[in-house]
Amino acid sequence: MSKIKKILFDTDLGGDCDDVAAAAILCNLAKAGEAEIVAATYCIGNPWGGWFLKYELEFFGFSDVPVGVLKDEGFMWEPNYAKYSRPYVERMQIPTPELPDAVRVLRRALADNGGKRDITLAAVGPLRNIANLLKSGADDISEKTGRELIAENVVEFVTMLGNFTSTEAVEWNVLMDIPSARLCVSEMPVPVVFAPWEIGGHIITGQRLDEVPEDHPVRAAYTLYADGKHHTRMSWDLVTVYCAVRSDTPLYERKPFHAVVNERGVTLPEEGNNMVCLVQLADDGEIVSTLNALMM
Repeated sequence: MSKIKKILFDTDLGGDCDDVAAAAILCNLAKAGEAEIVAATYCIGNPWGGWFLKYELEFFGFSDVPVGVLKDEGFMWEPNYAKYSRPYVERMQIPTPELPDAVRVLRRALADNGGKRDITLAAVGPLRNIANLLKSGADDISEKTGRELIAENVVEFVTMLGNFTSTEAVEWNVLMDIPSARLCVSEMPVPVVFAPWEIGGHIITGQRLDEVPEDHPVRAAYTLYADGKHHTRMSWDLVTVYCAVRSDTPLYERKPFHAVVNERGVTLPEEGNNMVCLVQLADDGEIVSTLNALMM
C-alpha cells in the first residue's frame, strides 16, 4: 500500500457543487487508509459553506478534523455563492457555531507537523486563504512565517487553477482573486501542481447519486445547485483531489513545466520544469467510473 497522504484541503464549497463531491472523495480515500485529512478550510467570505463543510466531514466520520474559514465578509458574499450550502444548512438544521480563522487553522496544522515536509496542500477554489497563509507572519502559534511553515512541512501544492487552452482565457478561480493567484504561483516555496480547467471540464460525474438518500450531502448539493433538475456536473475539483491523494495514479500523467499568471489573470506556460501540469492518460469512461464510485 502507498504511504498515507496527509492533506490540507482548501475549498470554496457553496458556489459550485463539485466541491462537495471532491470533499466526499477525500473522505472516502481517508476511510480507505489512503489519506489523512489534517485540516480543511473554506475560502469564501460568507459563512454557509464553512458550516456545510464541517457537517460533511462529520457525515463521513471525520468530526475531529479542524475547520477554518475566511474572515473576509466582503469576499464572494453574494447569494449565488451559497446557492446550495445555505438551504441545506437551514433544512438540515446544521449547527452554526463561530468557526476559527482559516489562516490560524492552516498555521497550526503546519506548525504541529514538526517540519516533516510530508503534507500535500490541495486547493479547489480562489486562493485567498493560501495567499493569506503565505503572507502571514510570526504569531502565538509559531515564530515562523507562513512561507517558512509551508517550505518546511508541505511537499507540494496541488491546485485547481488555470486554463492553458488559450492565451486569453481567465480561469474562474483565478478571476475571483487575481492577486492571490499570482502570489501563490510565483511565491510558493514548494512545487506547484496545476489541475487546469481543461482536465475536468469534459469529465461529467454524478450519474449514480440517485443511489443514495436525498439528504446525502453530495446528492442534495447537486440537486440544489441544478434547481432539482439533474445530478451531474463537471469534475474539476474531483480530479484535483483525486490526483492530490493518488499522485501515482495511472489515470493521469504529471508533466513537468512552468507557468505564470499575468496581471490580467491569464495562465501562461513558460520555459522551465519546476512545476507540474496534470495531463489525462485514461479514457473518459474509466475516469468517470472511478470518480463516481469514490464520491458516493
